[in-house]
Amino acid sequence: MEGGCHCGAIRFKTAGRPFWIGACYCVDCRKISGSPYTVFAGYKKGAVEMLQGNPKEYKSSENVCRSFCPICSSPFAYVYVGTDEDSLTFIPVSVFDDPSGFKIEQHIWVSQKLPWAHIADDASQRDK
Repeated sequence: MEGGCHCGAIRFKTAGRPFWIGACYCVDCRKISGSPYTVFAGYKKGAVEMLQGNPKEYKSSENVCRSFCPICSSPFAYVYVGTDEDSLTFIPVSVFDDPSGFKIEQHIWVSQKLPWAHIADDASQRDK
């Protein structure tokens, strides 16, 4: 599946289905997206290939590196880095060319959910 940023400077493709699809309501995800939550598709190491461009990265916490397009600022990925073997890449589903096939499987950080954001499905929920 392919996707890219708003201006087209960044293009990527993924191999296979994501191992996780979920909505995150944490403050960090709200701040970087400008929306009440972000839906991510999670991929294991080696499943995401950059086709064009280089996202700008910054370390947002001890084990997390976030990236975005340096031209249009579209978010690209949230990468959890433990060791090289267990790095995980979470891509906001809206940057895929056709995100319609993704279905939320889990809601996380619902303890930080805005009071007016309503969850209307039966996917599992976690406080953190």
